[in-house]
Amino acid sequence: MLTTSSKSSIRSNITSEFGKRTIPPPIKSNPQYGIQISKIPPPIPPRPSKKVLERAKLIQRNYLVKDAKTTPMSYAQAASSASNVLKIKEVFPALPNQKILEIHNAAFHHPTNKAKTIQHTTKGPSRKQALIPVPSDIAEIIMGEASTHIFQINSLLKGIKSTMHTEFMRPCTGRISIVTNNVPNPSDLSTIEKYFKSVDGLNSNDMLSPRLPQSKSYLKITGLPYLQSDGNKITSENVVEFMKHIDLFEDISLAAKPRVIKASPKSDMSIIWFDIWDTQNGSKAKLLINHSFNLGRHIATVRATNMNPGIPQCHNCWKWGHSTFSCKAHGSRCQKCSGPHKLEHHRDLAWCCKANPKLNPPTRNHPRLALPPLLQMHQLQRGPLH
Repeated sequence: MLTTSSKSSIRSNITSEFGKRTIPPPIKSNPQYGIQISKIPPPIPPRPSKKVLERAKLIQRNYLVKDAKTTPMSYAQAASSASNVLKIKEVFPALPNQKILEIHNAAFHHPTNKAKTIQHTTKGPSRKQALIPVPSDIAEIIMGEASTHIFQINSLLKGIKSTMHTEFMRPCTGRISIVTNNVPNPSDLSTIEKYFKSVDGLNSNDMLSPRLPQSKSYLKITGLPYLQSDGNKITSENVVEFMKHIDLFEDISLAAKPRVIKASPKSDMSIIWFDIWDTQNGSKAKLLINHSFNLGRHIATVRATNMNPGIPQCHNCWKWGHSTFSCKAHGSRCQKCSGPHKLEHHRDLAWCCKANPKLNPPTRNHPRLALPPLLQMHQLQRGPLH
């Protein structure tokens, strides 16, 4: 057992070994604000990183801004919310009420995930244009005198005191698009139709009446077997045939041939996918969705599907992702070599095919070869390529 003398000797040895403990002087403070006062300025806090600043902006945008639509709360949720507001008020009594509500929304507000709605109708192109379906050879004849046609059409529109006037005309696949300043009404479309029927050198029998562009709605039919009673598979022709005899599809125009697939690899039921021409608000599709009809002893139902318009390809720069009309390129690009020239000038300007008289011996233009399948399809749709 240690005596008093031994304890004092041990304490003296420890003090001599490690030195006396120094107690720092108390820091003076301002009792009015509760803030420490120091003659030395505090260090400048480091600038937050870019990631932190973006996160702060995201939080401020998502949580501190009041939602226009508030979800209904129960009495228990309202009581809990009120108690949380009072607690924040006790902690920060000097803050205004607006700031307290913002802090409460940032801390306790959790937006609910809304059910995703099926977007079955595309927005479609601008309605400020008139489309005239024509063959490719007639389209070339019309585009050769495009400025004259635009002037004559505008003169006729002024004669009927129409507020619409045509701006320019451009060729599209299988049709001509006449861009206007307003959406054409039926009298404007009939005026354009009468003008082109009166133009000499154009076969009016090959030209269809002008029309407005439309949107597409994507639908499917479920509940039908994959095999018919005779054992054959249901084809697109069978689908089009039975649609003609069902009143539900009376005023419907198909945008493409229906596609028939199995519901699953081992199923005997089918899913029929079909696209229809529709308005921007999908008025025709709404008359079909969730409606049923009989086909023999089977009951089929029309359902909505998510739209799949595909990715557009520009016919000016030949890149994917934008249309020809919205292309930002300064000039056309070649389909073969992607050079800054059109396809008809490829053999004269492209480094791979043009003549080079400086070589020994000099070379001529490469002979015209057979077009690849994609360009052959383009030739059939838009006319001959040079």
